[in-house]
Amino acid sequence: MGLSLHYRGTLTDKRQLAPMLDELEDIGRSVHWQSSVLDGHWDRKPDARIERNSAGAHTIVGALGLKGIVLNVHEACDPLYFCFGASGVLTSPLQVAVSAADNYAVTPTWITVTTQAAGPEVHAVVVKLLHYLREKYLHDLEVEDESGYWESGDEQALLAQMHQERTGSEELARKAVQLKRRDQNDIVAKIDQLLRKMRDLED
Repeated sequence: MGLSLHYRGTLTDKRQLAPMLDELEDIGRSVHWQSSVLDGHWDRKPDARIERNSAGAHTIVGALGLKGIVLNVHEACDPLYFCFGASGVLTSPLQVAVSAADNYAVTPTWITVTTQAAGPEVHAVVVKLLHYLREKYLHDLEVEDESGYWESGDEQALLAQMHQERTGSEELARKAVQLKRRDQNDIVAKIDQLLRKMRDLED
């Protein structure tokens, strides 16, 4: 599976959902991340479930009852889900569909993002973004970072941890995409700049 981080939490104030989603859309647009916005109905109980389609693949059908955004930060990284039901608990479409077995009971569940193949720059960006969101919108946000970067902010330790996790084939793949790393470094710098600007506006 590779190096991952896990997060869960609840909106501090549901009235702040729209500004939060606007900020995340702006950030995604600024660094050319693909995104999908969910605008489900909070006044209706979800009925989403997992079914097999005509090709035999599993798919989610039905109403999710979620509002939020899904950010695709890198082709080799799991999407970031910032989706909420009427309770304000952070969740994902898959988690809602799976909860059908429990009559859509709402419980804070870890969302996992595997960043190993995307590299340390992407991992760092995700952590910085989560720190910002905890400061402003998700005050009870919990993050379990297998690299320890969430707690330490130590980039050298992050690099060492990711290198240690690599297999030989992953190392070859890393060398094949080295030219992309300059772009990722630019994105890290741009995210830092954007988040500083947003914090300054709050002060």
